[in-house]
Amino acid sequence: MRSFIEEVLEKNWSDLHEETIEAGKKVLLDTVGAMIAGVNEKSTQTLMKQLVKESEGSYAVVGSDASFTREAAGFIHGVASVAIELDEGNQWSKGHPAAHVVPAMLTDVQRKEQYRGKDFLLQLVKAYELCSRFGRATTLVPDAHAHGTWGVMGATATVLLLEDCTVDEFIDGLNISATFAMPTMWNAAIEGALVRNVYVGNAMQNALKTSDLLKAGFLAPKGNIEYVYGNVIGTAYDKESFNESITEWDIERNYFKDHAFCRYVHAPLDAFQQLVQENDMDIKQIKRVNVWTYSRAATLHRSDYHNALSAKFSIPYALSVWAHTEKSDHSIFAEEFLQRDDIRALAQKVDVAVSEELEKDYPNVMPAEVEVELESSAIFKKRLDLADSGLGKDVTFDHLAEKFKQLTTNFSNKKQDEIIKWIEQMDEKEDVGQLIELLRDAVM
Repeated sequence: MRSFIEEVLEKNWSDLHEETIEAGKKVLLDTVGAMIAGVNEKSTQTLMKQLVKESEGSYAVVGSDASFTREAAGFIHGVASVAIELDEGNQWSKGHPAAHVVPAMLTDVQRKEQYRGKDFLLQLVKAYELCSRFGRATTLVPDAHAHGTWGVMGATATVLLLEDCTVDEFIDGLNISATFAMPTMWNAAIEGALVRNVYVGNAMQNALKTSDLLKAGFLAPKGNIEYVYGNVIGTAYDKESFNESITEWDIERNYFKDHAFCRYVHAPLDAFQQLVQENDMDIKQIKRVNVWTYSRAATLHRSDYHNALSAKFSIPYALSVWAHTEKSDHSIFAEEFLQRDDIRALAQKVDVAVSEELEKDYPNVMPAEVEVELESSAIFKKRLDLADSGLGKDVTFDHLAEKFKQLTTNFSNKKQDEIIKWIEQMDEKEDVGQLIELLRDAVM
């Protein structure tokens, strides 16, 4: 791992291709939009009101007019980044690197008197790469959620990059951070338990804490990373994942979400949409929907959703709510949709099962096969190896700008345009502090 970290630390602006820089801007814009929407979720707002009494400080929280201590701001930023399930992800790391990197950057960069946009983008690309590689190296126990596990090291790497640590300090810091990896549960998301959002918030808080512990000499035992990720919350930690030199940055191999659901929902939903539209189906005539997919995605089989988070991790809800509304954005998690009897009735007709055949190539592909049976006994089938939309290279900056506007309706149109333009041109900007101010919730 040491040689790989040395390689990453030595990279400079000239090592980034135009496509890499564009990918960094897209990831930043997309994640910031998700964070602002997440900050304005009722649960996050309530949490902020509780924290402000004892954690008021000088660190701005994006999408709000609140300021907290450094650790509290990082915590809120982390919680918000995953609160609406529209954060980007990476199938190679089997998780969400940007959700662990961007909140840490937007928090810790506020310690700087001035920080160039070009430097911010470079460190974002590097931090994303490290975070994603940690995910690639880790095989979590089967029932664990990726949030707050190897992402703690990714968030810590982000902070250490901003603080210009030496290689030795970097490795010591990562080793410390492994101590704070959480024993997460995948079922938290499926059951709609909001503590799942706290996993990333905790990763932010502990990453910021780790840099302080490092400076104070509170080192962890040697081999802490391998112990925690290979024996405690994981079953293996593959050091060989770091032997592959960087030929293409992982930030260019990501995916973005238009569907406000867990990525495992996307291929079944896309296949179902195509079947309905191509065959001009009357959804009232649907007798049964069978979905076959790989085992991880098949855990999203429940039709007894009870809140927004549990619905975001329900393939039956996704198919049914789209069938009734032709929508899959964040708006369809309002109570008026969650409580509708017709949506719930169709959801209960959706059966999700594991296919050994579709399991073989995951995560190289994320496949699903959907079969719709009508009351007439007519049957229609479609298989997709990947969701039809969202792969990073295929998503334009302009598309993500429109998504950003949809997620940040608390901002004026003028302010939205200024933020989008600032990020698009940020390699020419002299101070990221300007962006932090733009992201404050003040009407312009």
